[in-house]
Amino acid sequence: MSRFFHRFVVAAVAAMVIANLSSSGAVAQDGVADVGSNMVTEFKGKLKSFQRGVVIVVRDDDTEVMVQPPDSPDALVFVAEAKPAFLQRGMMVRFRGEFTQAGEATKPITKIELFQPVNGNLSGHARESFIPGIYGDRRGRNEPAPPVAEVNVVGGLLGMDGTGIMVQAGKVPVRAPVAPDAKLEVRFNNLSLAQEGDIVSVSGFYQPPDETKVKAERIVITTDRVYGEPTDIKPVRKTRRTTTRRTDAEAAADNADVTEAAAE
Repeated sequence: MSRFFHRFVVAAVAAMVIANLSSSGAVAQDGVADVGSNMVTEFKGKLKSFQRGVVIVVRDDDTEVMVQPPDSPDALVFVAEAKPAFLQRGMMVRFRGEFTQAGEATKPITKIELFQPVNGNLSGHARESFIPGIYGDRRGRNEPAPPVAEVNVVGGLLGMDGTGIMVQAGKVPVRAPVAPDAKLEVRFNNLSLAQEGDIVSVSGFYQPPDETKVKAERIVITTDRVYGEPTDIKPVRKTRRTTTRRTDAEAAADNADVTEAAAE
């Protein structure tokens, strides 16, 4: 009798677990899943506008959604292609390369990311992407350093020309050759370069039944604009109300503090 009762209890508990998983939508379907009282959602759309604490996105089904930015400052990112003309001395850059113990690069750099400092708390691993320095792979305490190793270099741009790139990585100046077809990528964790119509990917959650108000866990904004490319736009004449046109880089630096508030 006790054995039968034990089997009955086990079967009942298993049925309850399955029922709870089914009702909570633990497995996402059609981009939406239920987590407790919130529904997880993922969608794409176009940027309509942004203001302090809110990003307005028009989904692909033409529904307008108010999105609250993620809590982690590195979870909101604007991504675009750039050309060398966009670079300015002092810009923050990062790249991964292979170096000897003496600090000599053994291969050309194939990708360089441009970023801006962020406000807020970051995890240990994420902090390494924003704080100037040279970061190698983790090794055991007694494990000797290899003669050649791949490291991440983070720092302020000192210059870049046909001979390569030079970066002040904390207290260490780093020089490395750059591949002719190296990719320059803007990865700003703010909306200083974002414009209406840019493509937005959002993952987050909302409280049913209102799916037009979303708390984001990650926002990625992309554009087909290429920063640093020559344009056919004529210079603006100086008047009392206008000034000469600034470069994309200067505008981004000036607007970063204002638009970064959307991620607070």
